[in-house]
Amino acid sequence: MATRAKQDSHENPFEKPSRALRHTKRTFSASPLLPVHCMLGLLRVAWWRWSSMEAKRRRRGVLDLEAQFAFFRSQHRHPVNAAAHALLAGPILFTNLLILHFLPLPLPLDPALALALAYAASYLAVDRRAGALAGLLFLGAWAASRALAARLGFALSWKLVLATHLFCWTWQFLGHGLFEKRGPTVRELPEVFLMEPFLILLQILNKLFGYESYPGFSKNVDKKMEADLSLRKSRELKQSKMN
Repeated sequence: MATRAKQDSHENPFEKPSRALRHTKRTFSASPLLPVHCMLGLLRVAWWRWSSMEAKRRRRGVLDLEAQFAFFRSQHRHPVNAAAHALLAGPILFTNLLILHFLPLPLPLDPALALALAYAASYLAVDRRAGALAGLLFLGAWAASRALAARLGFALSWKLVLATHLFCWTWQFLGHGLFEKRGPTVRELPEVFLMEPFLILLQILNKLFGYESYPGFSKNVDKKMEADLSLRKSRELKQSKMN
């Protein structure tokens, strides 16, 4: 016993870990599926890095006016779809303001006025001149919707709102699905709801009066629009080859 204790006291402290390491190496080397697992792990890491970089490259800022306008134009190239959105986005917003006057919320600020001010502030942040015009239009729409709400009452207002939304949304969905054959994804809908009214106004000002938010704005938008369309064509080509 004394001899065994003496041997243990003089034993190399690194000997046991080295034995465990050799045992682990033998276990891993004995597994024929180890190279496959390593390759799958590397592929997962590569795919994750590529997808994160691709998502970062495609990400548009909500208030990035050039990127938003280029995306809007690429989504509304067909004249029927463009006309449907230009004519029907306004009634949707107006009836939204109309129904908000009947919202029973204990707020010091009218919900319809709060929505109009939020839109106006967002548009002023991206373009002072066109944003100021959009803000005035929103305040005018708020005043008109308030007068109409007082005249119609809730019993008639909700019917008008329902009929308007059914008609306008049906035509907008048909414009994207039947004519444009392309539409925003669910993830893109919040920024579309926020920015699309202003982008419609900006497009009207640009076509009728040649308005630009700043010099070179239209050229930058055209470049980004071409890049978006080329990316779309490459995706469609890849999908057709896979099918």
